[in-house]
Amino acid sequence: MKLLNYDTKVLIMRNIRSTVKEFPITYTTAQYKILCRLVVQKHIGREFFYFLLLELYGLSDWKQLNYQQMYELIHILTYWNYKKGRISHE
Repeated sequence: MKLLNYDTKVLIMRNIRSTVKEFPITYTTAQYKILCRLVVQKHIGREFFYFLLLELYGLSDWKQLNYQQMYELIHILTYWNYKKGRISHE
């Protein structure tokens, strides 16, 4: 390859790792286990859980969540302030 025919930016960009990260299409087993543990530990009721699913994602079945949605749901349930009814910023 002749270096004279390429722009400096092109040469630099060809020699770096790709910044595009591919996620699984569906949720992972680890995410499922984390979600189950959160529901048990935080005593999350069925009504509240399905309310979140419907309002956030328009879904009535949690098994239809993709990787990103499951990640977001776990984050919300982890930091939700159950005493005040909103997300805490600790």
